[in-house]
Amino acid sequence: MKRDMFPIALLGAMCVCVPSALAQDLEFSIDNKTSSAAINATTSVDASGFLLGDYDAETNPDGTQTRAGLFGGSGNQAIDTLTVLESSTSLDAMPAGGMNITLDTLNASGEISGFMIDLLNGYAASTDLSVTVGFDTFRTFDPSFVYLGGIPITLPLGEVGSISGATLTQSGDAFIVLTPADLPEAFEVSGVIPATLDMSVAFGLPGGEPTEFPIEDLPVLVPISGQLEIFGNGNASLTLAANPDPITNTIPIEGVDLPEIPFELPTLGEETAGVLFTLSPQSIAFDASIALTINALGTPSACPADLNGDGNLDFFDISAFLGAYTAMDPAADFDGNGVFDFFDVSSFLGAFSAGCP
Repeated sequence: MKRDMFPIALLGAMCVCVPSALAQDLEFSIDNKTSSAAINATTSVDASGFLLGDYDAETNPDGTQTRAGLFGGSGNQAIDTLTVLESSTSLDAMPAGGMNITLDTLNASGEISGFMIDLLNGYAASTDLSVTVGFDTFRTFDPSFVYLGGIPITLPLGEVGSISGATLTQSGDAFIVLTPADLPEAFEVSGVIPATLDMSVAFGLPGGEPTEFPIEDLPVLVPISGQLEIFGNGNASLTLAANPDPITNTIPIEGVDLPEIPFELPTLGEETAGVLFTLSPQSIAFDASIALTINALGTPSACPADLNGDGNLDFFDISAFLGAYTAMDPAADFDGNGVFDFFDVSSFLGAFSAGCP
């Protein structure tokens, strides 16, 4: 970073400078112990495929055979199906992540960059899964039973799925408005952050390995509101609430075949019909609501004298300091004692002379 010496002489002579935009760069890290992320999600996978009795002349001669129609002909026949796997998840997690905020308190505004929230923070949320199977009329042998077409079978399967990842990542420019609050050096904050949601959802049927379905780049607008407080040492605290609109999307799936899954179909008695499911997912539909409460601590950037945030130490940083000093803005309280005096000027000159990495 370059540094001009000429503005130091100007400041020493207490020249009159035109105030320039003042930038305070703060890096915020989320306190996961006091922050929360509430997620309610429903995920469904539409799949085509077929079911086939688990009969095998050599390995399972007493197994179930399936035959199409009321009479079915002979042999073990594949029955075409339309299947929906649906999972529901509700959880409260402790999120992690952070963001950078460049503040211009003189103009009551700011800019957010690098916003990233790991909603689950390593926690895998189990999901309740149900399966609904639609088919034309068929019958089984061993046990003998008729399954009438047009009457889908829905079975609750319990916790056989999970959400193992959920991340919100900033995808565009985000600006905030600062409104002075009742406390000294505190501001009400409001704004909107454009982001994308990435999730990893896995589920399967009993007896089979869960299959993972990534959900990527879902666009989300994250409205935020809360309070920012700047302390005398330059640190800051940030409390935000964020409630994005419900997220709904349907994603086509191509070239994925689930492993053959053994399954027990109910009959009217105690017996069940053993079948093997073969499924090819066609699409995944996702519907979720997210509510965030964020508590974060901010620390100044490594270059406190670069008050306009342009990466250079020059006349404009001197001008920004004088403007902030005249307005008694917290950014000019360089010694952090809450008083604006010669020592702030001296501290600023020391930081300016030392340069920045």
